[in-house]
Amino acid sequence: MNGVNLKSCCCHFSVGMFPVQKEVQVTVIGKVFKPNTWKILALNRCLEQYFGLVKWYLQFKSTSKSFLHKNGYGEAKQRFNLNTALIQTARDKAVEILKSFRKNKKRDSVLTVKRISIRFDSRCYTFSKTTNVLTPYWLTLSLDGRRRISLPVIFGEHQRKRIEEAFSQEWQFKTVEMVKKKGVWCAHFVLSKTILFSEPETVVAIDRGEVNFAVSVAVSKTNPKKPLRGQFWRGSSVKRVRGLYNHIRRKLGQKKLVSKIKDVGRKEKRRVNQQLHIIANQVIEYAKQFSKPVIVMEDLNGLRSGMHFSKKMNRRVCTTPYFKLQQYIEYKANLKGIQLKYLTKKETKNTTKECHRCGYVAPKVNGRIYKCPECGMEYDRDLNACINIAHRVMSSMRWGSREPPRTLK
Repeated sequence: MNGVNLKSCCCHFSVGMFPVQKEVQVTVIGKVFKPNTWKILALNRCLEQYFGLVKWYLQFKSTSKSFLHKNGYGEAKQRFNLNTALIQTARDKAVEILKSFRKNKKRDSVLTVKRISIRFDSRCYTFSKTTNVLTPYWLTLSLDGRRRISLPVIFGEHQRKRIEEAFSQEWQFKTVEMVKKKGVWCAHFVLSKTILFSEPETVVAIDRGEVNFAVSVAVSKTNPKKPLRGQFWRGSSVKRVRGLYNHIRRKLGQKKLVSKIKDVGRKEKRRVNQQLHIIANQVIEYAKQFSKPVIVMEDLNGLRSGMHFSKKMNRRVCTTPYFKLQQYIEYKANLKGIQLKYLTKKETKNTTKECHRCGYVAPKVNGRIYKCPECGMEYDRDLNACINIAHRVMSSMRWGSREPPRTLK
């Protein structure tokens, strides 16, 4: 399977800002194929040393790499039998763990690290393709000053395609994370490339909600006043999976079967992720049919903190994976060379209440149909919100102009 590590940016368009460059990263996972006993032993020893080093760096309680290097690097070399580059990546990993903990920590929580992966950068690994038919891909790792091991790595069909693209220099090899799970070692290759975005000609706006999981509409630069065909994604399959497993967990909880609840949670996650990938792929295919599209969505960070609904509605919103769908759409869009931008909450204010035709802002919207009391327009409320999102972006890009919104006096 492929993972993704992408950076998001807020939507602030300005004339003359194109072309835009962005570094895109993907993670391709391969399995170490039948390593012999001494290689497994060497990896296990390296993992033990690396894990101890990360925890040792965490004792400094500092997120400054320069501070850790100055005060800990010399002692780390004496304490731990690791390659110099591994000592530095362990320091970086400790900083990342501490930053993540401080950002997401809850009240009275304590930092605990149960397991970790070994990060190899370009200084301590090589990856090559040989003529061996059974195992053509070989990963060589430098574990300490003297020991190097070579491991055959096998990939699935989709992962192999990405690796071949990297060998043909479409992607660049960055780091390798060696992950041990249930006694099996896997290599997570991080690949990167620079994407060049040209000035868009079509805005594809996406609105997300509880009834309609995602709604999209396109507005072209050549005819900004006429929205192009919209599309709905109900997300019924995701909601059905969530509802089913919530019921199963509740029943298991009544029977106090904690281990079963964890197994059910993992199965639910896989099924939901599969459905999210399907929806994200459909969103990208929808955007690709238009000339030079840019996808625009509202940034949903902090969505749950502002919820004041009933207990049942809060649970439904909290369990709907809006943010994960957002991540999938972003990484798939970038892989296809489609730029994605985010609007802040301030920039999307009143998109549901505002009439996209005349700009009138209604005090309240009831039902699924927006009925404008000013011009008489009737429109699906989610499509109306999408068009307003597109108009906000069009205004910043100077694609025509509209009268300012009017409110009820």
